[in-house]
Amino acid sequence: MGRVIFLKLDMSSESCHFFRITLAVFRIAWFFRQHSAANRNITLTPVRTEARLPMNYFITGITGTVVPIIVEELMKKDANPYFYFAIRRGKKDMDVQERFETTANSMDLSYSQKESLIQRSTAVEIDVENENMGIDTAMYRELIENVEKILHGAADVRFDQPYENIKISNVDFTKKMYALFEEIKENRKASGQSPATLYYISTGYAYGIYKKPIPEDYPDFNPGKPDNTYAQTKAEAKKFLLDKIRRLDDRIVIFEPTIIGGAAGTGKTRAYNLHYVVMMLGYLGKLPFLTAPENRPDIVPVDWVAAVISDIMSKDQYHRGTLRLSMGSRSATIRYMHDMGYHYYTANDPVPGHVIPKIRFVPRWLFLSMIQIQKGWYSSLYFVTGMRRYRKIIKGIQLLEGYFPYITGYKVFENEKSTELIRKYTDCRPAPALHEIRDDEGNIIEKGYYRKILADTLETGWGGMIDFERLKKREMHSKSKNPKKVFGTLRK
Repeated sequence: MGRVIFLKLDMSSESCHFFRITLAVFRIAWFFRQHSAANRNITLTPVRTEARLPMNYFITGITGTVVPIIVEELMKKDANPYFYFAIRRGKKDMDVQERFETTANSMDLSYSQKESLIQRSTAVEIDVENENMGIDTAMYRELIENVEKILHGAADVRFDQPYENIKISNVDFTKKMYALFEEIKENRKASGQSPATLYYISTGYAYGIYKKPIPEDYPDFNPGKPDNTYAQTKAEAKKFLLDKIRRLDDRIVIFEPTIIGGAAGTGKTRAYNLHYVVMMLGYLGKLPFLTAPENRPDIVPVDWVAAVISDIMSKDQYHRGTLRLSMGSRSATIRYMHDMGYHYYTANDPVPGHVIPKIRFVPRWLFLSMIQIQKGWYSSLYFVTGMRRYRKIIKGIQLLEGYFPYITGYKVFENEKSTELIRKYTDCRPAPALHEIRDDEGNIIEKGYYRKILADTLETGWGGMIDFERLKKREMHSKSKNPKKVFGTLRK
């Protein structure tokens, strides 16, 4: 049998006091080990402190069309983001913080998410034409030390701007953003941190005029003659960044969306430009002729574009190259868009008695000739009379001329390589189709979202460009002056 050994302890005052202290320390240590590890799920093994640090972004273009939706997505996908937003002062010298908070409160986020975004953000005032983009010296240093990812999404997207003006926003701004990126890159390298990445939103239309499908030619880039100064300056900025990738192996991702339209999920948009203007003129009966009915404008939904870009940024696996965000061969024809739009608007017109004429399609040479004749006629009237309304009509025609290369010109984009990259590096599928896609037997295999776009234009009056109440009064006034027109309208 085993023996039980009893130890006789010396329980003098000093030794007893020492024993009690030792026992108390042991019990405290045991208590915290049990309760902290078990009840609070705190791991007692070493943890990388970097895992708890926020991902810091410096972002331009937050007051634009696409970038706010990208930020909405990043708020959902990144567990711990912090944002620096580059913002210019607004109209009437509006403070940049006020501009940012106005934009944040307009986002499709819950109240708590909006509050979280505002708390997790710093509005950085910029002036592109000044040194370091006009950013305060201390803030510029803070950006260098803290930022890991840059999203440059700001651009002047107008088609009628003089080259010297638009170059500042689209070329000079990009070069200054790269200069900041270069300092961030060197700082992170020197301090042993993970590499920085620059994400740039370009456009598929930087390729200009092409007589054949526009290739995915990365790392090369051979654009044709630019359609306008917008395409010219975006091409220059892309060439600049491609050179940095080739020579320095920089982590730069270039996104190339085509025409960005309303969201596939809701039909909503923040900007009613380009094809929206053509749709509006058709609704108003101010575009009696059009051309190239079989052309396929490459329109992609803004929510899909934002989903792809935010996935690339948050997943942090694709760091170098170009991604074309386009429909490719799946685009809808102009004839489809016209016919569907005509039937929808006539069936849902909010203005009683308003007659929407069908657009007639004519040969391209005839259409362009009529545009030039109209412009010449109104230019003559303005020269003779000096009346501002003729000047306004001329500006409207010039605006349309800027849109025609994208609507009536030949623009077909290859996108097979990018589609594979999107499948590999994101959770996104190919871009949703504007129109219904059917199989050989006529069955719908993919439902389009064009009706949502049409509904949004009527709900918002093309973002406020049409006042339906005013149009109703005009229709009523016109009928009261011309009873025959009332009868004719009722018959139709």
